[in-house]
Order: sequence, then structure tokens, then C-alpha cells
Amino acid sequence: MQLGRKIRDLRLRRGLTVQQLADLSNLSKGFISQVENDRTSPSLATLRDLARALDTSVAYLVVEDGAEPYIVRESDRPRLTLDSTAEVSVLSAQPRRNLELLMATIPVGGHTRSERDYHHGEECVVCLDGQVIVSGGEHRVALKAGDSCHYDGRTPHVVENTGTGAARVVIAITPASFESAPRSKTAVATEEVAAPV
Repeated sequence: MQLGRKIRDLRLRRGLTVQQLADLSNLSKGFISQVENDRTSPSLATLRDLARALDTSVAYLVVEDGAEPYIVRESDRPRLTLDSTAEVSVLSAQPRRNLELLMATIPVGGHTRSERDYHHGEECVVCLDGQVIVSGGEHRVALKAGDSCHYDGRTPHVVENTGTGAARVVIAITPASFESAPRSKTAVATEEVAAPV
């Protein structure tokens, strides 16, 4: 998709008129019309203003589309056995990209890791079934089906099943940092980034 079409598409999806986008970005209505119709190329500073007004990133505006969606069929999900009591399936693209999506099934009394782990970036846990506690730093958050918790991954954390049946959670991690292969304690100690829940 060309830059002008991308900007117009975002503007329309956000329910903005050309004038409203002009007001939000401190640009003229005529200039935005020219950009949307690919009659002029905005500077980097102008792209920043447009991205901020459209609640997106400059990278999204300038990166060429064309990459096919990556589909992971349920039968093809990589399933991992790690140093934990949880069964983990990878739902996102392999090789990994910026966003990583995992599903963990945790037995009663089980947890996602034998020790609390940490990684650079953010993490969001959505409880699909059962009851879990997300422990991170001094915080313990109880989640039941439908609840979610978003936190800084640099805080050591673990997800524990505190319910009476198996729990199932989806974990989104950005940037991707999950390690699919078990590592020795020596390797873990020398690395700055450890695997997330």
C-alpha cells in the first residue's frame, strides 16, 4: 500500500476528516490532501506529526506492505517441554518476529517456570481457563478466566495455577525473547536476557 493510501486509510478508520487530521498534526488541509493523493512526499518530521495524530508509528507508515500473513495451524504449533510444569505452544511466527504469542496449559499447582524469570520488554497474560496468580516483584495478581495482566518483563515473574483444575493462559511478549531450547545454568547466567514465563 502506498504512503498516501495508508494515511487516508488510517484517517478514515479513526473517523477523522482531512480538516481534523490537519488540526491534530498542525499541518494544512491542502498539504494532507496532497500527501494522501501522493502528490507530495512529507519530510521525516512531518511523518512524525502525522503518525502521532493517527496514533501509529512512522515505521508503520513507511514500511512496504507485501509480507504474507504467517499462519500457524493448531496441528503445526511448536510444542515445548521446558524446565516448568506447563505445556507451552508457540502461536506466533517462526522464525520469531517482534511479537511473540504463547499458550500455556498449567496443571493444578503448576507454574510456568521453576524460578522467576525476566526479560527486556513487556508481557501480557490473558487467563482463558481456570485461576492463576501472576507474581512479579512485590506484586501478586489473581486472574480468573477473562482477566488479563500487562507488566514490565524486566521484573522477575512467574504464573502459577491456584485453581482446582488445569489453567490455560495466552502470553504475549514484545520484543520476542522466549527461548525454545533448554539451556544450561551456565549459559543462562552469562546471558543478559532470560526466557519469560
